[in-house]
Amino acid sequence: MPEWFRQGGIAMYPLMLCSVVGLAIILERVWVLRRQKVISSTLAELIQRNPPPPEQKEKLKALSENDGTVLGELVQVVFAHASLAKPENVEAVQSVARQIVGRMERGLTTLSLIAEISPLLGLLGTVSGMVHLFMDVAQHGLGEPSQISRGIFEALIATLTGLAVAIPALTAYMYLRRRIELLILEMEQHTNELLTRLYR
Repeated sequence: MPEWFRQGGIAMYPLMLCSVVGLAIILERVWVLRRQKVISSTLAELIQRNPPPPEQKEKLKALSENDGTVLGELVQVVFAHASLAKPENVEAVQSVARQIVGRMERGLTTLSLIAEISPLLGLLGTVSGMVHLFMDVAQHGLGEPSQISRGIFEALIATLTGLAVAIPALTAYMYLRRRIELLILEMEQHTNELLTRLYR
């Protein structure tokens, strides 16, 4: 470990863990929430085509069965319940959609926790550094700056590290939440359009 890390005190180890876990969540969610993994442009274009050709339903059904995106999953649910009345089909789609949203938001609670707890861990390191500072002052007095600087350095490093972990985590959390909201809105638009045309 670098010397500055060791001098940061006990709070540095949980902060390091938070940074590693947070980075892993961010990279995994960014990869999973790519638009092409969630919404197939081909499928979306076919749903929105106006006026729809007569063979659109069968083509759309076949395309969704070979589509690995989240929108494809929802379209399959729509066609699987096409024999039911529209309200029942909508309820089935909403039930699956809630599960999908849960999958899309996986890890965001942990990321939010990291953003909230990291400054507190930094504060813990600050308090620990101040305790060491006063202990050094009590033992050596104010005549030896090199002795009392250890506590000050520990306090500053811990505070800086806590903020350095929390700020990117909070920024990524807000970005991912907004991205999920936009993707959900777009999928809802396509699904509603498909239901409207299916029961026209």
